[in-house]
Amino acid sequence: MGDDQAVAIVRGRRSDLRAALIAAEAAIAAPIPGRSVDWATRVRTALAQLRVAFSEHVVTAEGPDGLFAQLAVRAPRLSNACQNLGDEHATITEALTKAEGALTGPPEEVREAVLTVLALLARHRQRGADLMYEAYAVDIGGED
Repeated sequence: MGDDQAVAIVRGRRSDLRAALIAAEAAIAAPIPGRSVDWATRVRTALAQLRVAFSEHVVTAEGPDGLFAQLAVRAPRLSNACQNLGDEHATITEALTKAEGALTGPPEEVREAVLTVLALLARHRQRGADLMYEAYAVDIGGED
């Protein structure tokens, strides 16, 4: 896979993940009074979409032909950064599982659990953008 194709794939996954982040934030920010069942359903749906987008991101990064494998050849100096980002994948997955488990609890606990996921993902996206810039000297953005 060429550099342009790798960047395009990462950029697409980044955009998908950003859209899922926005949907999750909107879901937890919605008002609850008088609509707790609808609120919980919306949050559950948003978390499911976030999990799918994040899982696709992980495959794109860690798969056998993924970004990390490509960077091991193209820019071995970035192997520690790749390892750190890979380690974050496990942490984020655990936080997502915790947020999904919180759905049976009080709304404030759900909000806090989802906010934790959103914060972890925001920092992860920042470090991922830095990695891509160091490797390819390109701003992957992710904005629509």
